[in-house]
Amino acid sequence: MKTIFFYLILLLSFSISFAQKKPTFSVVGNATNKESLLKSKRLDISKIKIENISNKPIYLVWETVYNTFPKEWDCSMCQHGACQIGIPKGSSFSKLNADQQGFIAIHVIPTNKMGNGIVKFKIYDKANPSYSKILTFEVDVL
Repeated sequence: MKTIFFYLILLLSFSISFAQKKPTFSVVGNATNKESLLKSKRLDISKIKIENISNKPIYLVWETVYNTFPKEWDCSMCQHGACQIGIPKGSSFSKLNADQQGFIAIHVIPTNKMGNGIVKFKIYDKANPSYSKILTFEVDVL
């Protein structure tokens, strides 16, 4: 009897942990954007879309986990609901309703400085931080 009880508890624990990891969002298209531009031009927008695939509102959070953009570049980024100067350490989206799409986007003005850089954002649902995606922007300025 103790063995059956033990297996039932184990099965229940597994079911609960599996249910918590069910994704509530997905990346629309590719999770990596590669951009190339001349040093005299500007990257007006490079955008990666995210879609709420759950049946209820979600609140997405993001963190910058990697950034090698040259300091000379004038950069900014936008997320669903707000824009910031530079590439901040993190923030959160406005509420995404069921079947609604949001985005993370970057803007780069290289100020005549050639080079390349990569910025990566980790994104996750505030209510389910165990499931995350990495969004990557690669920029080459020629």
